[in-house]
Amino acid sequence: MKTIRFFSAIQRFFDFNSGERRGILVLTIILFILVLFRVSYTYIYLQRTSIDMPEDIEKKIKTFYARQKQIEDSLKSVYTSTYSENKINFYHIDQSIAENTLHPFPFNPNNLPESSWKKLGLTDKQIKTIKNFESKGGKFYTKEDLKKIYGISEYDYRILEPYIQIPEENSIKYRYKEKKNKFSAEPVELNTADSIRLQTIPGIGVKTASRIITYRDKLGGFVYKEQLLEVYGIDSNRYQQIESYLLLTSTNIKKININTADIKEMLKHPYIDYYLAKSILTYRQKNGNFNSLEEMKTQTRIYNDLFIKLKPYLTTK
Repeated sequence: MKTIRFFSAIQRFFDFNSGERRGILVLTIILFILVLFRVSYTYIYLQRTSIDMPEDIEKKIKTFYARQKQIEDSLKSVYTSTYSENKINFYHIDQSIAENTLHPFPFNPNNLPESSWKKLGLTDKQIKTIKNFESKGGKFYTKEDLKKIYGISEYDYRILEPYIQIPEENSIKYRYKEKKNKFSAEPVELNTADSIRLQTIPGIGVKTASRIITYRDKLGGFVYKEQLLEVYGIDSNRYQQIESYLLLTSTNIKKININTADIKEMLKHPYIDYYLAKSILTYRQKNGNFNSLEEMKTQTRIYNDLFIKLKPYLTTK
C-alpha cells in the first residue's frame, strides 16, 4: 500500500499540463544552446592561443634579453674599471663624471665673471645659482663657502677646492664690512629696546628678539644681563657673543605687591609657582599683610636662591 502511494505521489509531481511542458521544453533548448556556445568558445580560444601566443611571447622574451644585454655591455664599456660581477662603484662613477666635465684653473670665486665659470666647466644652472647668491650680497669668505652653493656637488667641490684662491686680507675686509653694515656699534638698552633694535645685535634674529621681549614682559624687566640665559634659544655661547652689545638699566622694574596681588597676577611671573602664590595668600588671609619681604620669605619658607632672584620684583607697598 505504501509503495503504491509513493509512486502515485511521484506521478502527481511530474503530471504537467500542456503549457508547463512547452515551458520546460523551451528552457531545455536555451540551456543546451548556452552549453554548446561555452564549449565551442573555449575550444576556439585554446586553438588560437596554441597557435598565436607562443610566437608572440617568444618574441617579447628575446627583445627583453637583448635589451638587458645592451645595457650590460654599455655599463661595461663606460665603467670598465669600476664594474664587477656583484656591484658598480657609483661613487667612483660620479667622481669620474665630474673630472670629465670640470676644467679647473686658479680662481677667486668672488665676482668671477660668468664666462670664467663656464671655462671651469660649471653648468648654466650652477652659474645662475652663484650669481643669485652674489646679487643678494653673498660673499665667499672661505673655500668651503663654495660647497654650500646649491647645485655644487661634493665631487665638484673636491676637484675645484685646490684651485680656489681667496686672499686672506679680502676675507677679513669682507667680514668686517658685513658686520659694520649690519650691526650697530652703539650698545642696546635691554629693557627698552624694541624688536628691530635688538636685531642689530649680532646673533639675535627675529625669533630670538621676540622671545626676549616676551620674557622681559613676563618678568617685569631684566635685573641682570645673565637672565637672558633663561630665554629659550640663548645658551652660554650665544650669551657671550651678544653680552658686549648690551646696556642694562634696571630702575623701572615692574613690581608685584604681595599684600594686594591675587593668585592669577602672581602666577604670571616666571619665578612664582602655584605653591608659593597659595602660601602668600593663605598667610595674608590668616595674619593680614606682610610687613617686609623677609617676613614673606620666613613664612612661606622659600629657599634663599629663589628669594634673591624674586626680591627685585616684589614689594609690600
